Amino acid sequence: MKILGIDTSTPIGSVALIDDDNIVAEHTLNIVQAHSSRLMPAIDTVLKWGEITPHDLDGCAVGIGPGSFTGIRIGVATVKSLCYAVDKPIVGVSTLEAIAYNLRWTEGLICPILDARRSEIYGAIFHGGTEWQRITDDLCLPIDAFLDILDSHTTPDSSIIFVGDGLATYGDEVQSKHPETASFADTIFNVPRGAAIATLGANRLKEGDTDSYWTLVPNYVRIGLY
Repeated sequence: MKILGIDTSTPIGSVALIDDDNIVAEHTLNIVQAHSSRLMPAIDTVLKWGEITPHDLDGCAVGIGPGSFTGIRIGVATVKSLCYAVDKPIVGVSTLEAIAYNLRWTEGLICPILDARRSEIYGAIFHGGTEWQRITDDLCLPIDAFLDILDSHTTPDSSIIFVGDGLATYGDEVQSKHPETASFADTIFNVPRGAAIATLGANRLKEGDTDSYWTLVPNYVRIGLY
């Protein structure tokens, strides 16, 4: 199953092509340049590296956020147009889930957080290891409110790993609240990789679970649970 995965929800744009469990090609770029000018060239490059055309794809997966409003809108609109043009299925994938998926085999709780500005973060809680599962919805709320929600899902000996660019701003608060149980992933795992988007999308496509060109929209998650 050949799946194209695309994420433009953060400044780091990523496009990847997978074929079943194999990563065929991946293009990830972190530069000061608008996604609108670099996304289509990146898609074209990845397809050329894989020696296929859009018609050879079995489907596309796209990061729907939360993240940059403009970036998400560009990514979702581009992939919807591409899939409609070549009549391929489309799947929307949570950016936070894609980041957490980078650490999916880590035992314990995985907490991806992104800086949402306005003194808020985008965050979610997952359980890694052999029992990979989502614990909360994607949220947008102050870091202290997120940590309160996290506390309701932990015990004194819980293992918690945080990941995401939100740690650059809120890492001290996280460490202060969980000095013994929290650890921070290396920054290389902060990236919502196109390969993770593609893999999560492929998992849904294999179950026949797809989204509609007409109803798939960005998930801005501006209002969280307090």
